[in-house]
Amino acid sequence: MKRIPLAFLIFLVAPVIFAQHRFALVIGNSNYTTVERLANPANDAADVASSLRTLGYQVDLQVNVNNAAMGRAIGAFIQRLSGDRNNEGFFWFAGHGVQMNGENYLLPVDVDSTNDVSARYSSYPVNRLVDELNLNARNKVNIVVLDACRNNPFRNNPSGHRNLSRGLAALQDLPPDLVIIYSTAAGTVASDGASGQRNSPFAQAFIQNMERNEDLRILIGSIARETMRLTDNSQRPYQEGIIVSMEHYSLNPNRSPAPPAPAAAVQPAVVQPAVIQPAAVPEGFVRIQGGTFTMGSPANETGRYSDETQRQVTISPFLMSIHEVTQREYMDVIGENPSHFTGNFNRPVDSVSWLDAIRYCNWRSYKEGLVPAYEITLGNIDMIHAGYIDEENLVITWYQDANGYRLPTEAEWEFACRGGTTTSYNTGASINRNQANYSAEITTPAGSYAPNRYGLHDMHGNVWEWCWDIYGGYSTRAQTNPTGAASGTYRIIRGGGCNSSADYLRSAARSSGHMGGGYNTNGFRVVRPIGN
Repeated sequence: MKRIPLAFLIFLVAPVIFAQHRFALVIGNSNYTTVERLANPANDAADVASSLRTLGYQVDLQVNVNNAAMGRAIGAFIQRLSGDRNNEGFFWFAGHGVQMNGENYLLPVDVDSTNDVSARYSSYPVNRLVDELNLNARNKVNIVVLDACRNNPFRNNPSGHRNLSRGLAALQDLPPDLVIIYSTAAGTVASDGASGQRNSPFAQAFIQNMERNEDLRILIGSIARETMRLTDNSQRPYQEGIIVSMEHYSLNPNRSPAPPAPAAAVQPAVVQPAVIQPAAVPEGFVRIQGGTFTMGSPANETGRYSDETQRQVTISPFLMSIHEVTQREYMDVIGENPSHFTGNFNRPVDSVSWLDAIRYCNWRSYKEGLVPAYEITLGNIDMIHAGYIDEENLVITWYQDANGYRLPTEAEWEFACRGGTTTSYNTGASINRNQANYSAEITTPAGSYAPNRYGLHDMHGNVWEWCWDIYGGYSTRAQTNPTGAASGTYRIIRGGGCNSSADYLRSAARSSGHMGGGYNTNGFRVVRPIGN
């Protein structure tokens, strides 16, 4: 049984539910007395507090607080949250934060900087904050924002701080409904801002975006992209944890309507090409006209596997992206780049799981005002184990009449890959390295090779491409718009990768992977319905 982090569990397309009360504690420490002072945390805290008040939060603003005052403020915050299980909490800390012996600490202005022991006992542990929220507050939802990864505050006294590590450490096994947003990646340092600026780059990006009518997951991506732009890509915010009790959550309930719910799922009818009316094709897509073809491979095809049984399949028209989703496109939606093969954002995104691809489709749909094609839910909420879910417990529903982005079915993928051909490859009976990227050590930028007859690049090689279907044996009967096996945890991947041999690039070649597995040669491309 495969286990997947809760961060992969995406709930979309459901009513908005808001807490009865919203409480925020905002701390900004600039005027440190024993370590280096910081220019902007006090300003950041004041500006964030002001914005939170406009969003309906009851805000406690604490600026330049010592150890005792910081502990009292957090204690009072926890007590307020514990008054009602439906309360929402928001905690912001800007100032010095350090990692000592693998644990994160938030520094008050009077931190004792003599040595590690003194510093730890005169600071506030982030793990304690997490435990207070989880075990004592026990309210519905909590958002924790840490802009606390500045330069080493103890660098002028290094001999007494031998266990200090760069930046903050990533936390593990966060409880459900607790999200931590970090101003920069684990083990890296965040900027306090250039001379003369009022806010740190992260705070500036957060304040600019926090009132937008976006779900929190999309909002974090917007904040990350703006922070990266302000820091010339040297600082990349990230998050840990996910909200599971509410399907749509926004910092601004007054401006964030629930996304529209899709209609009941229906099987799309087969539309004959002759009656299709011309429709605008979005940039970066081509229209696949649809039709009937022989799916699978003949018994005498070189490199053939036994699961490539031939049968007649009819495909309805659809739109398909001309190349795999690139790292730049993925970052624009998700706010992070998981790829193994980096150095050029025009390379296809890699190291993504099937669930990552589903998440991308939904988030991109939501950002562009489309109805998401997928809904992901837990079959049994009790099967959450220390921040992980069992893969078999996920229920993924595809709303086939939704107009949002989705993965191609395996049959759609093969029809598009063949481009009207019946040979082993869309290039003919053979393929060479001037026609596709394979038997290589690294991916190439998307679209580096000539397209097939349908205008699609890289259907052979570069990265394997996830499809919607659960892996299973083919039926020998003729089918219309097949969608794969009825059950299972392995999902279809097609096309071969940069390190594959030519046999795996064949139009009929099949492979599969766990829905939660992100292998370094796995990517995807997206499709959309015609006329939507």
